[in-house]
Amino acid sequence: AVGVVFGTYLMVLAVFSPCPPLVGSTAGVVIVVICWILFLGLFSYVKVAIGSLLHEAGHTALVWCGVAIQAGSLVGALVMFPMVSIYYLFQSTQDCVDSCSA
Repeated sequence: AVGVVFGTYLMVLAVFSPCPPLVGSTAGVVIVVICWILFLGLFSYVKVAIGSLLHEAGHTALVWCGVAIQAGSLVGALVMFPMVSIYYLFQSTQDCVDSCSA
């Protein structure tokens, strides 16, 4: 549940791109870096823990664990593709241009 909170925060930042909250501030940078580290660390730990538990159950269980992980990647790609390529929810800016100043 904690990893989902960090992931949701990172998605909110992406939706508000190119001008997310706290853009250009040290606090914003620190929060984003910490969120990414915790998000990736928590989900990597969960995947390894599940893999370790399934290792005891045998080869077939590990194969199905791999299938589930790949299916999750597929679902993520199918969700993100329309958001990026069809609905253009995420925007990039020109390099070295401050487009967030009000």
